[in-house]
Parts: sequence; C-alpha cells; structure tokens
Amino acid sequence: MNTYNLGGHSGCQILLIEDDNGNTFVRKFSKDSDYNPRLKVQCEKQASFQGGYIKTPKVLNSGMTEDGLFYFDMEYVQGITLAKYIQTMEIGKVKGLVSTLVENLVPKSSLETEENQAMEIFSKKIKSLKSALAFRDNKVIQDSLELLEKHDWSKLTPTQCHGDMTLENIIVKNDTLYFIDFLDSFYDSWFLDIGTLLQDVQVMWSYRFQRDIDMNTVLRLIVFRDLLLEEIKKINADYVIEIYYSLLQKLIRIYPYTKDELTYEFLNKKTSLVLDMIHSLEQNA
Repeated sequence: MNTYNLGGHSGCQILLIEDDNGNTFVRKFSKDSDYNPRLKVQCEKQASFQGGYIKTPKVLNSGMTEDGLFYFDMEYVQGITLAKYIQTMEIGKVKGLVSTLVENLVPKSSLETEENQAMEIFSKKIKSLKSALAFRDNKVIQDSLELLEKHDWSKLTPTQCHGDMTLENIIVKNDTLYFIDFLDSFYDSWFLDIGTLLQDVQVMWSYRFQRDIDMNTVLRLIVFRDLLLEEIKKINADYVIEIYYSLLQKLIRIYPYTKDELTYEFLNKKTSLVLDMIHSLEQNA
C-alpha cells in the first residue's frame, strides 16, 4: 500500500492511498478525538449532497483508527481547483458556470422546520464574536458587529449547505464541478454558500497571497461576480442584500484567527468595502 500526504484543512490529515489492488482513494482523518463529531457531520454532508449537475467525491467507507480517530474514505477526483481554472478558462464559459452553480445551490424550497431559529442562532454567534473581538480597537469591526446585531436573520431559510464554498473547494474535471471539503456549519443555508463565493470573486480571499494577480483573472472574477448577482436577482432581488450580510459575517468570523499584519490589513480593507456595499444596497432599497 502506497500513501501520499495531501495536506489538509482544519488540522485534519488527508492521504492519497493506493491499495495492493491498484485502487486509489482519499482518506481524511480527524485531527483529534474532540473533532470526531465534526468530521462525521462533514462526511454525512458529503455523502448526502444532492446537486444535479454538480457532483462530490463518493464516500466509500468510514471508521475509527486504533487511536480513536474518525476517518472516511472517498473517491479520488483528479482535477484542478476552480480558483486555478478560472485564471485560464474561456471568459465565455463563465456564464454557464455561474448558472450551473446557482441552479444547484439555490433550492426550489427550504427545509421543512417547525420554527426558523436563525435569529436565535445568529444572535448567539454575533455575541460570541463581540466577546472574542472586544480587545480590537477597530472601527470597521465595531461598525460591522453593530450592523450584524441589528439585521433580521430570519430571512435566511435553512437549506442544504456546503459550509465552506470557496473556489478552492470546487474541483473542475472534464468540465464537471465537484464540491470537496464540506464543513459543519453553525447554521446551514444556501445564502451562506453564495456569500462565501463572493468572498472569493469579490473579496478575492483565495488570491490574497498572490503579489501580482493577472488582470485577465481579475476580469473573470468581476464577470463571475456580476453574473452571480444577476442570476440571484432573477430569483429575488431582495436576496442580494442577504448574501452581502452573509459575506460580512463570514469576514468578521475570520478576524479572531488573523495573526499576521498583512492579512489583517487585507481583511480590514475588504470588510470596509463590503460595509459600503451593504449601506448602498439599503439606501437604494
């Protein structure tokens, strides 16, 4: 049996394994026993995902290691991330790509629930963020938290949700999209997935460490963003502001984990721009 380390997110180890029969698959391990329940949820999300034209690596097996760590095996999809693919793709293909994402992410109806608990859940999350960021003397953070506290989160209907819908977590293989690295969320809603997409195509989070970004890539990201918002407006124009609020809370949740000054300045600049966008949308509503 041959194994190759693929790295991993959130401290979880990911291995590419070739067994004695020549079968290749990916195995993801929990980083520790406390993380086991979270990885199990991520596994269940991936296994139960229903995306029409969008696929996800098939979950093949799951179990526990001798050390008490949960793991699961999945199909190996050899492609490139959408973050890389978009740098060279034909710009005319962006529209079809966006249409496919919106069609498969935005549900025809919400999950059946007796009560929408979004307000209670988001209030608790924002209160926790205020506590974690209390030592930050930063007007952008303060203004953002104030805005997030006042917002009516009940509009975010609970639905199927990837949990970390960045361009890095979408694989392109033979013009087919695959979602990878599902994440357990404090709240599941497609609004948060679209907001996370904006984190890349507007805030350019996945490209933040690149010193010089090719202008053709920037152009594709702008086209992607504009087409994404147009498709959302076709469904319901009021959804756009909810998506920007989803993006804002996503950015604020990054602050407590930001250690280096360069990332902090980048985050501050982009969060300020999102604040301005929300104010503009509300004024024109």
